[in-house]
Amino acid sequence: MTTVVDLLGTGAHRGLVMLTTSAHGSGDGSGDDAAREITEVAAIDDLADVTGPRAGALLVLLPSALAGREPYELDVAFRRCIEREHAAIVLVGRQQVPITSARLAERGGLALLGVPAKTNVAELILWLNRAVRGGAADTLARAEATLALLARYGQRGDEEWTVEDLLADLGQALGHPLELTAPRADGVEASLAAFGASGQVVAGDRVVGEVSCPTGDHAARLVVPAVAAAVGHRRRRDTERAFAPSQTRAELLTQIVVAEPGHLAGLDAQARRIGFPVDLTHLAALVRLEPREARSVEARVSAQRRLVRQAELTALELLLPRPGWWHVARVADGLLVVASDDAEAGSLAGSARRALTDLLAALHTDEAALYAGLGTDQRGIGGLRQSAVEARAAADLAEQAGRDGVLTTLDSTGVRRVLADLWASPLSRRIILGLLAPLDALGPERAATALETLGAYLDHQCSPKHAGAVLHLHPNAVTYRIRRIEETLDVDLRDPDVRFGLHLACRMRGSEVLTPA
Repeated sequence: MTTVVDLLGTGAHRGLVMLTTSAHGSGDGSGDDAAREITEVAAIDDLADVTGPRAGALLVLLPSALAGREPYELDVAFRRCIEREHAAIVLVGRQQVPITSARLAERGGLALLGVPAKTNVAELILWLNRAVRGGAADTLARAEATLALLARYGQRGDEEWTVEDLLADLGQALGHPLELTAPRADGVEASLAAFGASGQVVAGDRVVGEVSCPTGDHAARLVVPAVAAAVGHRRRRDTERAFAPSQTRAELLTQIVVAEPGHLAGLDAQARRIGFPVDLTHLAALVRLEPREARSVEARVSAQRRLVRQAELTALELLLPRPGWWHVARVADGLLVVASDDAEAGSLAGSARRALTDLLAALHTDEAALYAGLGTDQRGIGGLRQSAVEARAAADLAEQAGRDGVLTTLDSTGVRRVLADLWASPLSRRIILGLLAPLDALGPERAATALETLGAYLDHQCSPKHAGAVLHLHPNAVTYRIRRIEETLDVDLRDPDVRFGLHLACRMRGSEVLTPA
C-alpha cells in the first residue's frame, strides 16, 4: 500500500510538501503520521463532508472548502478526520496552518500536506489516485509521461537545452530524481546493486557516464536506459562539435605524412588556409593498438577500429587542454599524435614526452597492446613529415621488441632514422624490394634463410668464418650459401656498389626497426 512518505518522494515536482508552522514540525515526512497507509483519495469542497470517506483516506481540501474559514473551524474538521482515522489531508493553496490545528493533527497522527494554489487540481487528484492504487497503471503512466517528454527534448535543438535541464525535467515527470555520475569501475551489476535503476551513457564507443535513479521503482527501470541513450547521443554530438577543428587538421596531417617531398609545397598552402601552425617546431608520435585476442582477421580489424576510435577521443580530451598545439589523427592501426610549439627544435621533446606518457597510461587496457614510437622535434612541414616517419619506425621497433606501453625512440646514432626515411619513400622502397625480389621468389622459408645468411655475411666484412659463428654454421656452408645467393641474384659480391646496395636492403628488410609493407 502507498504511504504519505511514498507520495512525498514522488510528488515533489508537483509541489507536494509537509506543512509546518514556525513552532511545530520538522516538515521532512519522517514522523509516524507520514508512514500511515492510504486507502483512497477524496476531494472535499466543504468542510462538513470530511466525515464521508472511510478510514485511511487522503482528503484533498479544495480552495472552496478553505475560503473564509476561521482557525477554530479547521480545528473541528481536523478532529473529525482524526476520529474517522483518515491518513492525511492535502490543503490546496495553503503552505501553513494555525498552530493549534498543527498540534491537533500531530497528536492525532494526521499528516498535513500542501500544494501551491496554482496547482491543477484535476491533474493532482488523478495522479494521487494512480499513486494510491499503484500497480501497472501508475508505473506505465509515469513511464509514458517521461518518455513523451524525452521525445519532445529530442525535437529541440541542442543549443536550447543542457543535460542538466533534461535530467531535472525527466525526474519531475518520473517522480524520482535522475542523476548523472561517472561510470563505475566495478560494472553494471554493481550499479544495479547500488541504485534501483541504472544505465550506461555511451558516447561513440566509450562509456562516459551513468544515469541512475536512487529509488529505482518499476517506472524508473523502464525509462532509465532510454534516458542514458539520449544523454550518450548528446555527449557524442557535443564532443564532435568541440573537436571538429581538430578533425579537419587531422585529415590534412595524414596527407602530409604520406606525401612525397615534392608534394609538400601544395599541402603547405592548404595547411596555412585552415590555420595549421606550419612554421612551428613539430614532434610526432605513433601509438599502435594491437588487439590481444582476435580469432579471425575480420574480428581483429573490427576490434582494432573500435579501439582506435576510443583512443582518439581519449587523446583529444587529454591533450587539447595542454599548452601548445596538439593534433590527433587516426591512421590504419593506431593514432598519430603531433605536438607543435614555437620553441626551437630540441626543446619540445621533454614536455611532449611527459604528455604522451600520460596518454599511454590513459589508453592502457587489457584488450590491446600499445606500441608507441616517438620521433624527434623538427621545424617546418618537412620536419613534421620526417618526425612522423621516425615515429612509425620507432613504433615498429617497440612492437618487434615487445615493448608494450613503453614510449620508444630510435637509436642515438641516427642510422635508423636514415633507414626509416629511405623506407618511407616509395621510390626507394621499390628499388630495395627489386634488389631482393629473386630471393623472395624462393618462398618465405628459403627467402628468410637467404636474407639472414647474406645479412650476416655483409655485416662481417664478407668473412665466412665470422658469419658462420653468428649463424652457427661451418665457414664452408656459409661460402656455399653465398655462392647460391649470388647465382640467384645474378650479382658479384666483389663489386663494392653491389655489396653496399644489398647490405642496405638487408638492413632495411631484416633489422629490428623496419619490416616490409
